Amino acid sequence: MKAVTSWTALEPFGIVVLTGEACALGYRILCDLTEKGKRTVERCLSVEISSESWNSGSNEDRHVASIMLTQEMLVPLAVFALLDSGCREVWTTQYAAFGVEDGDSEEDVSRLRQSQKMQRRFSFHGPFQDRNQHLMSGRVR
Repeated sequence: MKAVTSWTALEPFGIVVLTGEACALGYRILCDLTEKGKRTVERCLSVEISSESWNSGSNEDRHVASIMLTQEMLVPLAVFALLDSGCREVWTTQYAAFGVEDGDSEEDVSRLRQSQKMQRRFSFHGPFQDRNQHLMSGRVR
């Protein structure tokens, strides 16, 4: 099982927290994105990000963009990051997301559901994963 309970837990998924001081409202967090993180944010928000990164990152995993995100975006981004990383389903609470992996036993999953006040369950279904096909046009995106 994988758990995302804080912004730093999103770093392995390519969403790198930099500072909360960049937002004049004190509401948003400035984050750099690797290619992986950029794809996750773009998929979650259904947008294309064209900003530059604030920092360069490592030679192995370059930062390619930056974005300001609110605290409330942690769970939605975690859902997409966990599903994209291979979790078969994701369970969420108000402040965290828990990814169930193929090797996790049903007993462990049941224990997780009982120990947390889970609100929703997410998993990719169908051939288009996070999108449905429009029946009249046949379009997916």
